[in-house]
Amino acid sequence: MSGELAVNALLQQAREATGLSDFGDDWFLRPLTRLVDDVNREAGLVSPESSAGARIQGALADRLQLEQYFKDHPEAAQERIDLACAIIGLPRTGSTMVHRLLSASPKLTALWWWETAFPFPLPGEAMDDPAPRQEAAKGMVDWLLSEWPDFESIDPMDAMAINEEVVLLDRTFLSTTYDSMMPIHGYGHWQAEQDHEPAIRDLYRFLQVIQHQRVARGEARRPWVFKTPHYVMGALAGLLKVWPDVKLVMTHRDVGDVLPSYCSMCASLSVNSSTSYRKEAQGAHWTRRFRDGLNRLEAIRATLPAGQVIDVAYRDTVTDPQGTGEKILAALGYAPDADDRQAMQQAIAANAREARPKHKYSAADFGLTPEGIAQDFADYHKQYLS
Repeated sequence: MSGELAVNALLQQAREATGLSDFGDDWFLRPLTRLVDDVNREAGLVSPESSAGARIQGALADRLQLEQYFKDHPEAAQERIDLACAIIGLPRTGSTMVHRLLSASPKLTALWWWETAFPFPLPGEAMDDPAPRQEAAKGMVDWLLSEWPDFESIDPMDAMAINEEVVLLDRTFLSTTYDSMMPIHGYGHWQAEQDHEPAIRDLYRFLQVIQHQRVARGEARRPWVFKTPHYVMGALAGLLKVWPDVKLVMTHRDVGDVLPSYCSMCASLSVNSSTSYRKEAQGAHWTRRFRDGLNRLEAIRATLPAGQVIDVAYRDTVTDPQGTGEKILAALGYAPDADDRQAMQQAIAANAREARPKHKYSAADFGLTPEGIAQDFADYHKQYLS
């Protein structure tokens, strides 16, 4: 492969790597083509083949395996994916803690990190023993933390902990992950305006595959807890087309505490891999992405019945995580019991912020000021934080 990525070459490499040829519905080619074009034009990657190229080729290989899985296990198509809720707050708003609190309940479940990294059994792996994938995921986490040493201070990463479903949505090429990892601002704004229903339907199929494997291991089916800021930044309308009645848990925090932190996370992912990345340009990009996303959210909320959105303040998650988790669980229709309380207490202990390095960043590094953020998000703050 040359320094530039090419869609046809990426498709062919995925075929050769898997020995498979059926990609299924080719709707994904349009976002894939846009992504590849923007990577070539804007990303300035030091090594496109080993970074974006490897990530895209892996996603394409998984699309091939997704089709093959349903051929090998047609009964998986009968799996029904029930959602308890989707946590849809902006990043850095306490959504990770809420995710871990709710998914700790024995009544509910969420995706494991190793499942999002390796959704299909590895060659020779027994259906009832995913240990090979778990070990591969642990190795991947170790490698990622060596490549991005600052990341541990920003977001917890553990192969055996729960993870966001946006990692599965990366396989659709409509995902906020890509402009978070590379300076491809045009792609980020473009993907947010697309119809995400096909991507969410693909997500449903990935969940069918994962649930089918869990059942084969003797696990009970349980309603899922979703969580990713990608819903606010593009995919919420698509989510509601597939799960129209899903409860939405919206976590809220002062954007002045959120936006610079997210820019810092993106910097940790981009600064060593891109020659075109500029810290000072990130504030304006993510200000627009956040603001556009919140505006879309408000337009959607106006069409939803009362009670479908559950608002959660960050300060409550911090000062009373146990009580907050129980209130949300009750609002979802699951009366908290002793098992829920014990599981939440364990989740709180396991996710103490003090256990991780301190996240250091400055708003000014990203062309941001507290006054500017306050002005840009004054309506949001007034509505949800006053």
